[in-house]
Amino acid sequence: MRPRRFPLFFSALLLVAACDCGDGDPSGTPCTTSSDCPTAALCVDGTCRPRDTGGEDGGAEDAFAVDAPGAMVTEVRIDPPMADLVIAPGEMATVDFDLLAVYSDGSTQPVLGAEFTLDTIASGLVDPANGVFTTNGAAAGSATVTGTASIFGTPYTATAPITVRIEQVILAEGVPADVADRFAAPVTDDARRAQVVYPLEGAVMPQNVYPADVQWLTGAAGDLFRVSLRKPSVSIDAFLVHGGAGFGNHWLVDRVAWEILARSDSADPLIITVDRLEAATGEAIAGSPLTMRFASAALTGSVYYWDIAAGRILRIDDGTAVADSFMPSPPGALNAAERCVGCHTVSPSGRYMVGRLGGGQNIAAVFDLTLNLTGDPPPTEFPLVRTAPTSPQFWFSTWNPEETRLATTIGESPAGGTLQLVDPFAGTVLPWSGTAPTNVTHPAWSPDGTQIAYATNVDGWGGNLTAGDLATVDVTGPDTLGAARVIHSGASLAGAPETGAGDSYPSWTPDSGRIAFAHGTGARSEDQRASLYIMNRDGSDVIHLDAASPGTDDFQPRFSPFDEGGYYWLSFLSRRDYGNAEVGTRGRAFQQIWVTAIRKDAAPGTDPSAPGYWIPGQRTSTRNISAYWAPRPCRENGESCSVGSECCGGDCRPGTDGALVCSPPPPDRCRESGETCFEDGDCCEGLSCVGRVCLMPPT
Repeated sequence: MRPRRFPLFFSALLLVAACDCGDGDPSGTPCTTSSDCPTAALCVDGTCRPRDTGGEDGGAEDAFAVDAPGAMVTEVRIDPPMADLVIAPGEMATVDFDLLAVYSDGSTQPVLGAEFTLDTIASGLVDPANGVFTTNGAAAGSATVTGTASIFGTPYTATAPITVRIEQVILAEGVPADVADRFAAPVTDDARRAQVVYPLEGAVMPQNVYPADVQWLTGAAGDLFRVSLRKPSVSIDAFLVHGGAGFGNHWLVDRVAWEILARSDSADPLIITVDRLEAATGEAIAGSPLTMRFASAALTGSVYYWDIAAGRILRIDDGTAVADSFMPSPPGALNAAERCVGCHTVSPSGRYMVGRLGGGQNIAAVFDLTLNLTGDPPPTEFPLVRTAPTSPQFWFSTWNPEETRLATTIGESPAGGTLQLVDPFAGTVLPWSGTAPTNVTHPAWSPDGTQIAYATNVDGWGGNLTAGDLATVDVTGPDTLGAARVIHSGASLAGAPETGAGDSYPSWTPDSGRIAFAHGTGARSEDQRASLYIMNRDGSDVIHLDAASPGTDDFQPRFSPFDEGGYYWLSFLSRRDYGNAEVGTRGRAFQQIWVTAIRKDAAPGTDPSAPGYWIPGQRTSTRNISAYWAPRPCRENGESCSVGSECCGGDCRPGTDGALVCSPPPPDRCRESGETCFEDGDCCEGLSCVGRVCLMPPT
């Protein structure tokens, strides 16, 4: 039983009441007990000291006075001196810390009024008044609790380490009770081991990515598998049985376990191992460990990509594994019966999307992504006139940062087009002031608004070019172009493994400092070869992204707008194998969307990329291209609305005329986690406004 805490001055008060020795200045008088001191003093560490009876605290420092004959306070320490907790996911265990005064004779006594703090709250919280630490059950790791107290003006501090470990064993249906014992002494045999093929060795993922589907090669009916996920403070073991056809040699990691791994030990890698117990021999075969990392980043928003066969743009929201057909019936083009939308571009805020309707007909339409687009036909920002046609017709496009203009390529057939300007809300082509570049495709407006990058000197339209260079043109004012220049020659990389002379799809980093691009034999991802590169905005320091793009089947790089965890995040499409043949795409060369983390602090001349991760939610039976990652769409204050979730500020309330409009939240109404926001101040305490959504900052 923990001893009760008593004020350290309790016995001194009794003695003072019985023996009044006067009211003179007591400072410095030697003493053994407080009875040796005047009424206004206490005996502290062998010396009479004035009793603090004034001030706002009403003499609170008396709580730290010491009355121990012949003994002095030498230090304070925390009891217990350390805590090592092993818990299950979700468990909220507690440890009661005390701050103890240690006297020169070796005795101790709890100190009242001590304050307790933690250096990190990742794995739990401490009550500052009573020292009770409680785990949150959502993350493991190490922390340090600090106890502080002021004893008659002298500060005292002590610390104690805390380690929270989370352990879990998951048994699938049909797994024998003694399964762990059967894996006690695995042997090494590369020919029979379960080779992990996803995730990729060295991959870097954000903390809020949907759980990975761990996939491996080699397995037979009746085999048992142990999937081990390890961090210094987390141990997850899943035991599975191969039930025959349909098993798939994979395990979609338990979501709670995955989130714990992502939050815990943020500086340490995650080690994944799959051990196999062969049914035919009863022998356990050790797997080879695979290492990946989580960045301290939460990427919110949505990925919009093109399902080629369906002719539809699909959307995957962050943290999910669902491909949403948010616009199932796009408008028809010249031939109204043809329902196809592609070559899309999403605006910087995620509010608008422009798409090209109809194969080869190129009628353009702009959609407000905050509206319900499931109708037939869905609403467009300007009426579509197909019969003349008078609606704009263009191939590729890019939004300016203010989302008031589109830079488009018009007339690309047979080889490139002219960089033209379009009003996205009127559907009208506007004149540039200055000379518009010609023989161009794949425009990309820089986030700072000062330049447009594009492919030039091309020998075919953007979807079919086999030769091209990269250029930039200055944007010197509203609707005004300045000087244009070629910054990279496609032919300069003809000797690279992918060969070819075609540069394509330039994409800017969020700070507008660098440009990623694809280079190879052509831009068409079905049958050409290409690899990924990055360079400075002036074309210097061209670096092949070795880790992200080790082969010759990677195309269409596009940076997300997010700058998180010390990385930029670059999406691209690839024909590489995703996982195994049973649940992945192994052996089919299907285009799928991947993401690589690009280190912001990489030294010049070095590869800043990491091996990529596959975006969960894609259909592995389809060919997926042209990904745009954008914030969740929301409406600005003052715009019409029907519910609060449509609004960046979070509230939909009547305006001055009584109509519902997006409004800032009232001062007493903060936004909870997952609700939309405009700035950090909109969010409840401890949350930040990230990508227009209130979130707990990554640790």
